[in-house]
Amino acid sequence: MLCEDLGSLAAAARSAQRYLAIERVWARGEPCDLLVATANHLRFSLFGADPAGPIPVAALTHVSDRQRPPDEHCYWLRADPVTLWADMAQVFMTQFGFADLDPLERNEIENCIRGVLRQEGIHLHSHHPERWCIPLDEPLDFSFTPLDKALGMDLADALPEDAEARHWRRILTEIQVALHNAPVNIRRRARGQREINSVWFWGGGFMPDTTAHHPFQTVYSDDPVSRGLAIINDCQVVEQSEALTADFENDGPNVLIDWAVSGNGPDEELARIEALTGRLHALADRGLVHLELYDGSGQGRTYEGGARRRFWRRNRPLSRVLPTGPGS
Repeated sequence: MLCEDLGSLAAAARSAQRYLAIERVWARGEPCDLLVATANHLRFSLFGADPAGPIPVAALTHVSDRQRPPDEHCYWLRADPVTLWADMAQVFMTQFGFADLDPLERNEIENCIRGVLRQEGIHLHSHHPERWCIPLDEPLDFSFTPLDKALGMDLADALPEDAEARHWRRILTEIQVALHNAPVNIRRRARGQREINSVWFWGGGFMPDTTAHHPFQTVYSDDPVSRGLAIINDCQVVEQSEALTADFENDGPNVLIDWAVSGNGPDEELARIEALTGRLHALADRGLVHLELYDGSGQGRTYEGGARRRFWRRNRPLSRVLPTGPGS
């Protein structure tokens, strides 16, 4: 089980509530740390794969969103709707995603962006209502800053300086001008609402070369990287919420739960992870499952039935034992 933001959730929790199942797994389990650069590298490692370079987030997102491997071999780039805010000297990305926009507004934003890209000979794939993917005939010689890292950065620092990147910076400028003048944003400005005034390109790469080897029978996840890896490896893919009531004893010997944080607050999110860990912990105590629990940093614990007898290993609050930042 992978909980990418487990440490950050524990640090951000407002209540003093203890999460005894997670704490017990962490206290009585044995370390099974994996040396990885990011949480996405951890996902590749769990699937027994080596990304051999930057993680191809866009390619795997495309697979996840259309729920089957691509028909063509090309270089994929992710495009996400974002909100920029400018002061006298700097421009920052303050949010990404569509937030409170209704479906009609989202459609207006997408059509506006699609029109600019079409003029550049770029096709936008929109198999998911919150994000898009772009196929390119040739790979880019530079990388865009990952979306989560670009959040809060000055765009002057987040945007690549490579000579080839100037073409994409120009496209971004044209998209921003078109969105500024889009009727949907004019209406939202008049109402004092947040605008979607740009996109962010990132996650470029080719589809991983892999021979399906069924590392897991079932993958419970909403994360596009895990779902994409599961699909190209012929695993059964299930929405992560289904894990809360799943019958793991009948899922097969190898199951991956990759818990992606939703819009819930940290206390509510931790309560759901605690309930799920409690079920798995109880099955492990009965010798029915072998549980591995990872934080996004790669730190992990393996917990089996015999671990329950390590009573001298006392539980400690999660905020004291877990890393405070996700390995993104």
